[in-house]
Amino acid sequence: MLGAIALIAIVVAAISFAVVDVSTSAANGCLDARTVCGEERTVPPIAVVCAAIGALALLGGIVPAILWLVQTVSQHQTARHTDVDYSQGPSARVRDDEEDDLTGA
Repeated sequence: MLGAIALIAIVVAAISFAVVDVSTSAANGCLDARTVCGEERTVPPIAVVCAAIGALALLGGIVPAILWLVQTVSQHQTARHTDVDYSQGPSARVRDDEEDDLTGA
Protein backbone atom coordinates (compact mmCIF):
# COMPACT_ATOMS: atom_id res chain seq x y z
CA MET A 1 0.00 0.00 0.00
CA LEU A 2 2.83 2.40 0.83
CA GLY A 3 4.51 1.70 -2.51
CA ALA A 4 1.30 2.56 -4.37
CA ILE A 5 0.94 5.82 -2.45
CA ALA A 6 4.52 6.76 -3.29
CA LEU A 7 4.03 6.01 -6.99
CA ILE A 8 0.79 7.99 -7.14
CA ALA A 9 2.48 10.95 -5.46
CA ILE A 10 5.32 10.86 -7.99
CA VAL A 11 2.84 10.78 -10.89
CA VAL A 12 0.95 13.76 -9.41
CA ALA A 13 4.22 15.65 -9.06
CA ALA A 14 5.22 14.89 -12.65
CA ILE A 15 1.88 16.07 -14.00
CA SER A 16 2.02 19.22 -11.87
CA PHE A 17 5.50 20.10 -13.10
CA ALA A 18 4.41 19.47 -16.70
CA VAL A 19 1.55 21.94 -16.20
CA VAL A 20 4.05 24.46 -14.82
CA ASP A 21 6.25 24.05 -17.88
CA VAL A 22 3.44 24.34 -20.41
CA SER A 23 1.66 27.22 -18.69
CA THR A 24 4.87 29.22 -18.33
CA SER A 25 5.76 28.60 -21.98
CA ALA A 26 2.26 29.63 -23.06
CA ALA A 27 2.35 32.80 -20.96
CA ASN A 28 5.64 33.81 -22.55
CA GLY A 29 4.61 32.95 -26.11
CA CYS A 30 7.05 30.09 -26.46
CA LEU A 31 4.66 27.32 -27.54
CA ASP A 32 4.83 28.09 -31.25
CA ALA A 33 8.13 27.05 -32.83
CA ARG A 34 7.82 29.74 -35.52
CA THR A 35 7.81 32.64 -33.06
CA VAL A 36 10.47 33.96 -30.75
CA CYS A 37 9.77 33.91 -27.03
CA GLY A 38 8.93 37.24 -25.50
CA GLU A 39 11.59 39.29 -23.75
CA GLU A 40 9.40 39.86 -20.73
CA ARG A 41 9.11 36.74 -18.61
CA THR A 42 5.83 36.20 -16.81
CA VAL A 43 4.82 33.50 -14.37
CA PRO A 44 1.11 32.69 -14.44
CA PRO A 45 -0.65 31.95 -11.15
CA ILE A 46 -1.51 28.41 -12.29
CA ALA A 47 2.22 27.70 -12.57
CA VAL A 48 2.78 28.77 -8.96
CA VAL A 49 -0.14 26.66 -7.73
CA CYS A 50 0.95 23.59 -9.70
CA ALA A 51 4.56 24.00 -8.55
CA ALA A 52 3.36 24.00 -4.94
CA ILE A 53 1.18 20.93 -5.57
CA GLY A 54 4.12 19.16 -7.23
CA ALA A 55 6.46 19.97 -4.35
CA LEU A 56 3.94 18.74 -1.79
CA ALA A 57 3.34 15.58 -3.80
CA LEU A 58 7.06 14.87 -3.92
CA LEU A 59 7.38 15.39 -0.18
CA GLY A 60 4.29 13.26 0.34
CA GLY A 61 5.78 10.55 -1.85
CA ILE A 62 9.16 10.42 -0.15
CA VAL A 63 7.83 9.45 3.27
CA PRO A 64 5.70 6.47 2.09
CA ALA A 65 8.53 5.33 -0.19
CA ILE A 66 11.02 5.25 2.68
CA LEU A 67 8.51 3.55 5.00
CA TRP A 68 7.74 0.98 2.31
CA LEU A 69 11.44 0.22 1.82
CA VAL A 70 12.03 -0.11 5.57
CA GLN A 71 8.99 -2.37 5.93
CA THR A 72 10.06 -4.56 3.00
CA VAL A 73 13.62 -4.93 4.28
CA SER A 74 12.50 -5.72 7.83
CA GLN A 75 10.00 -8.33 6.61
CA HIS A 76 12.72 -9.92 4.51
CA GLN A 77 15.06 -10.14 7.50
CA THR A 78 12.43 -11.59 9.84
CA ALA A 79 11.56 -14.23 7.27
CA ARG A 80 15.13 -15.53 7.38
CA HIS A 81 15.43 -15.62 11.19
CA THR A 82 13.32 -17.63 13.59
CA ASP A 83 12.87 -17.44 17.34
CA VAL A 84 13.20 -21.19 17.87
CA ASP A 85 15.82 -22.23 20.40
CA TYR A 86 17.35 -25.38 18.96
CA SER A 87 19.71 -25.88 21.91
CA GLN A 88 16.89 -27.28 24.11
CA GLY A 89 16.22 -30.29 21.91
CA PRO A 90 12.80 -31.54 20.87
CA SER A 91 9.87 -30.78 23.12
CA ALA A 92 7.87 -33.92 22.26
CA ARG A 93 8.83 -37.46 23.17
CA VAL A 94 10.80 -39.11 20.41
CA ARG A 95 9.65 -42.64 19.77
CA ASP A 96 12.27 -45.32 19.31
CA ASP A 97 11.72 -47.66 16.37
CA GLU A 98 12.47 -50.69 18.59
CA GLU A 99 9.57 -49.82 20.88
CA ASP A 100 7.15 -49.77 17.97
CA ASP A 101 5.50 -53.14 17.73
CA LEU A 102 3.63 -53.31 14.47
CA THR A 103 3.78 -57.07 14.10
CA GLY A 104 1.35 -57.75 16.94
CA ALA A 105 3.59 -60.39 18.48
